[in-house]
Formats: sequence, C-alpha cells, structure tokens
Amino acid sequence: MTSNSKISAREHNLQSILHLLHIHKSLSAKQLSTLTGLSVVSINKLIELLELKNILTVDFTNTRGRRAKTYQINYQAYTLGALQLHEVHDYIKANYSLIDLSGKIISQTHYEENITSVEQLLEFIKLHTDESKPQKIIVGIPGDELNGYLQLIDVKALRGIKLSKAIEVSTDIDTIIVNDINACIFGAASSLHESQNIAAGIYFPKLYGPGVGIVINDQLITGADGLAGEVQYGTVDQKESPKNQIIDHLRNIISLINPNLLIAYIDELNLTDLEINQIIQTLHRYLPLHQNYKLDFNRNFQDDYLLGLATIGRNIIFKKLSGN
Repeated sequence: MTSNSKISAREHNLQSILHLLHIHKSLSAKQLSTLTGLSVVSINKLIELLELKNILTVDFTNTRGRRAKTYQINYQAYTLGALQLHEVHDYIKANYSLIDLSGKIISQTHYEENITSVEQLLEFIKLHTDESKPQKIIVGIPGDELNGYLQLIDVKALRGIKLSKAIEVSTDIDTIIVNDINACIFGAASSLHESQNIAAGIYFPKLYGPGVGIVINDQLITGADGLAGEVQYGTVDQKESPKNQIIDHLRNIISLINPNLLIAYIDELNLTDLEINQIIQTLHRYLPLHQNYKLDFNRNFQDDYLLGLATIGRNIIFKKLSGN
C-alpha cells in the first residue's frame, strides 16, 4: 500500500475494475468502459479473466427493453482472518474475526486473557484458523513492525519478535502486520470516500501515548523509517491536561498537512461535550485560515480498526488477483 513499484497496464486495469465494482456495487461492461476509458471489447476480456478467479457474480438488468449483463464483486469467494490487538485497561487483549471481502463478520472470538507471550498468541490464532482457514491474516498491533521485527509495541513480550513470520510458520497462511491507527484511518477514509484526498486520524489510548495515521492519495504514509505518526517523539508536553494535549496535537496535524478529514479517536478519555466544543473553538481561534477540513470526534476506534484491516486485506486480495 505504500509501494510505488510499477505494475503492468493489465494489472492496473484489472485493479481498476475491481475497485470500481466495489464502489458502485454493480456495473455493466458499458458503464465500466465509460468509467475507465477502455473499450467495451477490452473490458469484456478483462472481465473474463476475473470470472475465472471466481471474484465476480453476474446479474441482468433491463434497460430500454434490452437485457444487459451487470457485474458485482463476489465478496464470499475469499475470507480474511483479522486479528486486533488492543488495550483494555492496563492489559493487551485480542479479537479474532473471520470476515469476507466486504468486511462482514462470519465469526468472531474475544480472547479475554492478557497477552503476555508470542506462544500464547500463536496458539489462539492457530486454534481459530484451523477451524476455517482464511486466504490471508491481517494483524493490527499497537506499535510498528520495523525490518520485520515488532518495535514500539506496548506488549513487552512481543518486542523484537518477527510476528508475521511466526504466524506464517504456525498457520501456513500469508500474514501482514499493520499499525492500529493506520488501519483505522485507512478504513475510515475509504468508507467516507476521502482516501483519495488527505486524511489523518489520531488515537488517544487511556494509558499510552497517542499515535497518528495519515492517508494521502489512497496511500498510507509510513515514512523513511516506518515511524510516521509516532507523535510521542514530538514536542507536545505530556504533562499537560488531556484536553490541552489534544488541542496541541490536532493543531500540529492541521497546520502541517491541511487535511480534508481529521478523525480524533477519544473513546477512552471520557471527555464531555463541553470539553469537545472547547477544543473545536480553540482550534478555530488558533487556525482561522484553515476552514475546509472536517473534524470528527464521533467515530468508534474498534469499529474502524476492524474496517481498516478488512479494507487493507481486500486491497491485497484484489492486487493478487490482478497480478496472477
């Protein structure tokens, strides 16, 4: 998702068809031709390739007395295993969801014990992937994987572990690791049709420092060292009140990247409506020229977390289907 590696024209066109069908739900070859600029003949050839991979379903619609084929994504053709590591009070726990490509939950399990070792986590994952094996596992973590190793993660026992490799060896399933707030903002921006613009999200956990995720032109921005968004290394005074810290962080993000969408995940801080309104008014006072951004305090972190893992997993499946 952050790669700029070149792909062939055919791969690009196949990915475009899949993403257009996901956005518009159902399209005919003629409609796809109009949206892509490709000829109907080319569209039909590309559709034939996708039909061989069982990723499309076909329906018919009547227009002006003529019966036309329309195509939809077969979201049930592939499944994803989405693992969310998250903070609950002063513990790190896990949710495992088996989902289809639309993000619809097929089954879900909450691991109620505190995660203290990689062996414990692998046992939990293997138990559920043995029951129903997904095509891909997407793991969200409160930290980052740098050079293949978990770093900056709140679970001390998992630091320095090659978690994606360990899961792949244990389950024989391709696995990728995604930072939690990166997943959140990517999922939210995609669902709100803001991923082609500039979108940012900041998550304020109760007991740990905040983290920021940035999406620009449908790409997650991770930085030269994979540390973009690690605002704990910034200059905001952590001794300030939570409200003032939020103001300082939001002010920095707005002034630096001027986003179209900025989501503040403050679920765990229990701020009052009055405090939220004070934050908004203070930002307006500090940044009077910044008027076109949307600031959202109402989205749920866990919901967007799962949505983001599903979105990232679906895009990976689409890319793989387009490249084979």
